[in-house]
Amino acid sequence: MKIAISASGQETSSQLDPRFGRCAFYAIYDNEKKEWSFLPNPGALEGSGAGVKAAQFLLEQNVDVLLTGNLGPNASSILGSAGLKVFSLPEVTLEEALQQYEAGKGRQITGATVSSHTGGGVSPGAQQQTAAQLPQGKIALATDGTDVAQHFGRCPAYTLVDIKDGKAENLTMIPNPGHQPGFLPRFLAEKGVKCIISGGMGPRAQNLFEEQGIHTVVGVTGPVAAAIDSYLAGSLAGGDSLCEHGHGHGDGFRDCEDH
Repeated sequence: MKIAISASGQETSSQLDPRFGRCAFYAIYDNEKKEWSFLPNPGALEGSGAGVKAAQFLLEQNVDVLLTGNLGPNASSILGSAGLKVFSLPEVTLEEALQQYEAGKGRQITGATVSSHTGGGVSPGAQQQTAAQLPQGKIALATDGTDVAQHFGRCPAYTLVDIKDGKAENLTMIPNPGHQPGFLPRFLAEKGVKCIISGGMGPRAQNLFEEQGIHTVVGVTGPVAAAIDSYLAGSLAGGDSLCEHGHGHGDGFRDCEDH
């Protein structure tokens, strides 16, 4: 039997993501082989119909059971028609979620638990940018779990996405290689990044990115998937940096100035 869990990361210590259609990954546990595998959620990049695409994807993986938080009406209908059993669990680690399910603690879902999904936000006073102002090509989002990180230099990872012809393709996540002064702009430029999206970044760091030909959008909050949706729609808004620039790290560089 295969058990799928909506996940925020690719480790058994990662948290269960309650958003079925918008989670970053699905952790799949084969209880016969006692093996874990982690697959990116193709529905996370959908402007609409994320739950439907995610449900179809799980059926293609021959999953028998799904552990998640909430389920929309369309996904619930598809999964229910296929006979896939769904259980609601709290936001615990993937390993704990599996243990709770095996102990019979999950609440079985037989219908939709939510009617719609909320998107990401921007900081107050943000100014909207048009699609013509947002570069096409590869973009990077400072990532903390499933959300846009507050600090571009100290985020755990970066989500890389190719933007082409109004579509998002090739979602990958890479760990932050470290915030050495001036290193990240060069590092991301070598990856082909044309735009960096973050909650916070200082003026000096923004200038370093611009020198590498990388556009910056700061003041973005909320889920990474929602930020990508807004980017595709040309409505991603940038605002004031969320970083607190008055605190240093003892290396002569501020939190968000020159990572």
